[in-house]
Amino acid sequence: MFNGFEEHFQHSAPDNSRFDGFDRGDIGNTESATTETVIGRMSCWHGTVEVVEVISGYDSDFYVRVDGRMVTELMDRDRAIEVGRWWVKGAQP
Repeated sequence: MFNGFEEHFQHSAPDNSRFDGFDRGDIGNTESATTETVIGRMSCWHGTVEVVEVISGYDSDFYVRVDGRMVTELMDRDRAIEVGRWWVKGAQP
């Protein structure tokens, strides 16, 4: 038996998918966006030593790059700066 009300309800009920036009409020959310900022750079006999802060969502990590390659990843800014200075002062690769 044909029930017009049920058929209409099935085809007009809002879907919880943003791809069907329903906005859950998370469109444009930048939680997963990552920004990278060089907070210190100095040249030495190894090449260029950089201390980099990476912010991803609500977290931030720090790493030290020597001549373009990452040598360590840390969670503490002061420790990352200390490791960068250690490389500049003459750490052996």
